[in-house]
Amino acid sequence: MDLINTEEMRRGKRVDLLSNIDDLIHWFQTLVHMGAFSQEQFADLAGQPDERVLNVLKPLRAIIRELFEKAANNGIPPLELIEKLEQFTKNAPFAYKYKEDRLIPVPAGSFQSSLLSLIALDALDICTSGKLPELHRCENPQCIWLYLDSTGKRKWCSMKLCGNRMKASRFKLKSEEQPGS
Repeated sequence: MDLINTEEMRRGKRVDLLSNIDDLIHWFQTLVHMGAFSQEQFADLAGQPDERVLNVLKPLRAIIRELFEKAANNGIPPLELIEKLEQFTKNAPFAYKYKEDRLIPVPAGSFQSSLLSLIALDALDICTSGKLPELHRCENPQCIWLYLDSTGKRKWCSMKLCGNRMKASRFKLKSEEQPGS
């Protein structure tokens, strides 16, 4: 989810938050800090994010976005997109390490193949773990973000961003409809 939400809408235009190598490194380090990736998954690899990774990551992001948007619309992940994701996992198959009572997939391949393989595996996991019904679009029509919600109560990608904007917009509209209130 973090990868597909590296694109957003600003003033009616799609903005790419992974527009250069510094953005990519910051995004990657943030995911490691958040625990989405562990140091063990990349410990034995030489390298780090570079332009080549960025050039392959964006098409992967497009595949996952299309898959999740279609799944959010009708709940059925298109098989041809799943097969494309499977190709990314074949480029860096996994071994596993035991850490803190869980198995951590550790890709065997270059940094680029390993990163892409882990992202593809995560997307495939959403498709196969029963989480597809939890996949939703933000209800702000100007937002392109998707999110997972198991409660079914959430409407926006973020209450701080779209939630506040939409509530403020509704309040303004309501105030304009009721003059003298």
